[in-house]
Amino acid sequence: MSNLLTISEYPLEFLQHVLDLSAYLEKRRNVKPLDGSTILFCFEKPSLRTKLATEVAVNQLGGSVIHISPEEFLGGKILHATEDAPGIPEEREALKDTVKNVAQWCDGIFARVFKHETLEKLATFSDIPVVNGLCDRHHPMQALADLYTIHESFRSDKPLRITFIGDANNVAFSLIEIGLIFGHHMQFAGPMPCYWNREQLAHFAQLAARHGGTFSHGTDPLPFVKQSDVVYTDAFISMGQEHEYTQKLRHFEGYQVNEALFGKAPDHARFMHCLPAHRGLEVTDAVIDHPNSLVYQQAKNRMVTAKGVFAILCNPEYRLENPVPATEQHPSSSSSSSFKTTQLIES
Repeated sequence: MSNLLTISEYPLEFLQHVLDLSAYLEKRRNVKPLDGSTILFCFEKPSLRTKLATEVAVNQLGGSVIHISPEEFLGGKILHATEDAPGIPEEREALKDTVKNVAQWCDGIFARVFKHETLEKLATFSDIPVVNGLCDRHHPMQALADLYTIHESFRSDKPLRITFIGDANNVAFSLIEIGLIFGHHMQFAGPMPCYWNREQLAHFAQLAARHGGTFSHGTDPLPFVKQSDVVYTDAFISMGQEHEYTQKLRHFEGYQVNEALFGKAPDHARFMHCLPAHRGLEVTDAVIDHPNSLVYQQAKNRMVTAKGVFAILCNPEYRLENPVPATEQHPSSSSSSSFKTTQLIES
């Protein structure tokens, strides 16, 4: 049993297998690797794409979803007033006991939480896979869909230059991780008050050195945009930071991806945004609605790549060491290490 909490905890071979299997399962709707399986969804933060796309993916794979509130699952508060009962614990139940119970009934946990430490605790106690639907530091499900979308759009194994403009947030972190692991040239431009710390920069440098990619960063987006195959941005103010809106927003003057900036990119450059977008803030209508915009393909592929993730984690027959049953109908049964997502998309 494995979890998916971060991108960099897995090697290239595993991540490539997720992308390949996702393409296979999307094309072959009759394959049901989650038949009879139940996935528990628990969301501390609002969600549209993550929740709906992943639930559709589980349903199409033959599984079912149960939604539970954080109050019920993540150590909800007790019902009586603590001031009237000194010494009574604040939590209704220890998280360990809750998770051990859930593992008796469900086959996986999909959680969107405020703190990464919550996912680490779930994974420590859980006997079933735990998948990160977003936390304060990582968004691995978005990163997988993003790279799938990039490979689907360019249909090339050559390294690309992918530029993220804006806040050094969870989406950017996971995107840079997966891009570097696949040997791409990752570029980041953002204001210093919303920048990476030394530990994060060292982490990116290590990934680049290990996998043959490159990582460049600075505060001026223009030099990066001029040589970009992909220009990516996200909301300047992430969920949970609304109280910092006015103070934080002033740092992003000059970082809007508008017609003037995107027009400096090569003609073939794609625009990406994980959504939700704040039109008129981090991106203009003309760019997000540009013919080279991939935002809606990204959204669709949130569902596609969720299929690969849950099939691999919840069904041993689809894991890397024994990816799929050895049948002629399953193209990802190829043992070639050079087998790429594009082969499945085009087959």
